[in-house]
Amino acid sequence: MNTRYLVLELRRLLRSSRFLIFTLAMPAVLLLVFTGLYGGAGATFPNGIPVSTGLMINMATYAAMTAPLFTGTRVATERGTGWQRQLRLTPLSSTAYLLTKGLTALLIAVPGLVLVGAIGALVEGVRLSAGQWLGVLGGVWLAAIPVAMLGLAIGLLANQDTVQPVGSGLMMLFGLLGGVWVPAEAAPDWMLGIMRVMPTYWMNQVAKAPLLADAALGRAVLVLAGWTVLLGLVGAWRFRTATAR
Repeated sequence: MNTRYLVLELRRLLRSSRFLIFTLAMPAVLLLVFTGLYGGAGATFPNGIPVSTGLMINMATYAAMTAPLFTGTRVATERGTGWQRQLRLTPLSSTAYLLTKGLTALLIAVPGLVLVGAIGALVEGVRLSAGQWLGVLGGVWLAAIPVAMLGLAIGLLANQDTVQPVGSGLMMLFGLLGGVWVPAEAAPDWMLGIMRVMPTYWMNQVAKAPLLADAALGRAVLVLAGWTVLLGLVGAWRFRTATAR
């Protein structure tokens, strides 16, 4: 792992206006909007989680999802501009490049998670213990690893012209059918079946595990691990073929 390259990547992303809009502003705004739509004052979902808390967790999932996908668009841009070829002329190894990109995708999700948590606590009245806060936000952050792998795979497979619509389409897909914009607790049975295919649904389950006695945490970890291995293999294969050329 090249620390200097990691710091450079983080600084580049934090100076991006699109990063600030999609990974910071959007989850925070949607939390306020959805709380108003679903009603948060004293209401609870069937599983016993207060509506305001459940919606905050959903938007934390969204924040943890958008940051890695946004990183994928940067990878495609670097390929198109020739920056990736320039990096191959440096001592930076292919493994270090991929690990740095993956870690960057996770680290840039942290500000959005903190902001959503702060709005939940200060504006929406979410009350959790210190251990629950750590379990909810830390859990969904770690559960975003397969989405980081997905972002890398998209960036390595798509080009500059297609990566933006692909990334935006996946954000819409995961948001609508992944239990993020439509709470799984309020979804019809047919939609719930689709949600359970999406990694974001299981990210959400990991985040809710500290609040539920009967959470399917083990199953969620297995599903997310499967997604991580599969997408990691796809990304590694694509990077090897691109490097060979």
